[in-house]
Amino acid sequence: MPSKISWFNKEIIMQIARSTGWISIVYFLGLLFILPIQLLLMYSEDRLPYYQEDHFTLFRINFELQIGLLVIVPVILAVFLFRFLHVKQASDLIHSLPLKREKIFHHYALTGLVFLVIPIAAITLIVLALRAGLDLNSLFSIKDVFYWAGATTVIVFLLYTASIMIAMLTGISAVHAVLAYIFLFFPVGFVLLLFYNLKILLYGFPSDFFLNQQLERMSPITYATVLNRRDFEWGDTALYLILAFVFYGLALFFYKKRKVEQASEAIAFPKLRSIFKYGVTFCVMLLGGTYFSGVSNNSLSWVIFGYAAGAIFGYFIAEMVLQKTWRVFGKVKGLAIYAAVVAVLVLGVKMLGIYENHVPDLADIESVQVTNQPYMYVYSSDTGEDYYRLKSLKEEPNIAAVRKMHRQILLDRKLNQRKNAESTTYFVHYELKNGRSVTREYEVNRRLYDDLFKPIYESKEYKLAVNPIFKLKDNRMKTITFRANGPMNKDITLSNPAEIKEVMEALRKDVLTESYKDSLYFRDRGSILEINIDDNQFVQPIEIKPTYQNIKKWLEEKDLRERVTVTGDDLSHVLVVKTDAVNQDGSEIPLKELEGKENSLDIKDKRQMEQLLNQASASSSKEYKVIFYYKFANYNEILSFDEEHAPDFVKSHFK
Repeated sequence: MPSKISWFNKEIIMQIARSTGWISIVYFLGLLFILPIQLLLMYSEDRLPYYQEDHFTLFRINFELQIGLLVIVPVILAVFLFRFLHVKQASDLIHSLPLKREKIFHHYALTGLVFLVIPIAAITLIVLALRAGLDLNSLFSIKDVFYWAGATTVIVFLLYTASIMIAMLTGISAVHAVLAYIFLFFPVGFVLLLFYNLKILLYGFPSDFFLNQQLERMSPITYATVLNRRDFEWGDTALYLILAFVFYGLALFFYKKRKVEQASEAIAFPKLRSIFKYGVTFCVMLLGGTYFSGVSNNSLSWVIFGYAAGAIFGYFIAEMVLQKTWRVFGKVKGLAIYAAVVAVLVLGVKMLGIYENHVPDLADIESVQVTNQPYMYVYSSDTGEDYYRLKSLKEEPNIAAVRKMHRQILLDRKLNQRKNAESTTYFVHYELKNGRSVTREYEVNRRLYDDLFKPIYESKEYKLAVNPIFKLKDNRMKTITFRANGPMNKDITLSNPAEIKEVMEALRKDVLTESYKDSLYFRDRGSILEINIDDNQFVQPIEIKPTYQNIKKWLEEKDLRERVTVTGDDLSHVLVVKTDAVNQDGSEIPLKELEGKENSLDIKDKRQMEQLLNQASASSSKEYKVIFYYKFANYNEILSFDEEHAPDFVKSHFK
């Protein structure tokens, strides 16, 4: 009678436990000290964290150590678990057993998974017991404990299955570990390198815009590094689980195709060796270009040198790994072909200029977004708040003005590549009528485009689109705080809804009537307005500039102006010097040198000092330097003003 062999093989399980069980024990002990014992220690010393306003998660306890174990243990376990594939004697022994490959694979892979899950489950039960025994209900809930366990398990599962798949593609354990981490980091690293180099090669490529679109989610390791400040969402959970099962299936597929004699080969499958070789060459080439772009201030000749050096270095490193010898420098045919292909592609793209010179036709544009503060667009999706989102311009004059400025930026490309103190960023995003979009980002000399950007900035549509104060509803504001822009503590907080509404109406009028020229000149002056909305959230502080007459009038009517602004009473005296803004080497002129200038004007009259406060600018590129000496803690502040904003008594003195 034929014997019936059970699917479960106790001997293999015991062998796996003897060889790799210690990793599970180390993982358990590590988690034990990181979480339960740390909770006990904080409880005994009465220093448990208090998170009333901010949601607490168990990831915030020894977070760095948790992540260290999270990203190391699964990979190390996979390396040791499937080491038998990379040692010829062990591989021959295992595959000589009367067991199908599927059975061997499932025994090893699933046993390793159990070894990872048991420590997490044990720590979960211990933390639940501590919560009940130490009355930690106010610190975290049962749901929080299972959230920690679930998120940890999902990420561990993905890292583990990805490492198993890599184990099937190589025949050397050391290479297995390195390739596993390269594979896990590859999406983030490759995208970073690719987009940064596209920014170098393609004028206007918006790398920052693309790189800030939830980039950390592209790798489970980078996602794990932000678990202490953001939730692990259900969509990401589903995606990671699907990927884990895909990696598991691919690992089984490759294992069944793998030949026993491929142990000790860097890449087990011959067809993948060319992919590995040219993949390494391409990535190191991008790395070389990135490095030399940074150290040479984007010098084209050094960037090209970086590409060439990176490609050569990467190609021969890959060959050494594949051939397991350093004697590979005679094999240059593949490198020559690679260099020729890359050169043709790059030169073709640059010569055609299709991407760089493309500006959509006016008739094809549905709307456009433009700003010199790209973060308003880039980071708006993270905040979830409408008042931070950059709205679109749909009026035809504004769209035409944006296109005109865009075309001029392209004509001035060589001028803009010379960076200076007046450099700024312009972000342009077109939504086309066919559903597509065009996005560009340029680093430009702002002064070249003041006349072109002025009508856009001064349009009502633009101001409504970019300013949070026009998107905030008055009933959401709990309090507003005026704060003087100086070293003294001068502030008031208003909570009366009627007063808040009056302030916001006055502020909106002032912003709508503000000129582009005043917006550039009057910065870091006047007062600061802080708005507190629901759930203790604060809107980015708003400057109340000296030119805001409606706000100034409201404060004077309420007899509050001197309580929230710097006045002449706060100053001991003011020194005005007419001089170059900076030294010949470009550095700021130090205070002692300014004070030693001849023909300076020392002012102590309160009215004149206040006039200077209202005319000064934080910009350094002006004709006059003005030093404000405060009565508080010997504090002084160096500002500037130009000839246009200089008071008559200053002009008279320096005639």
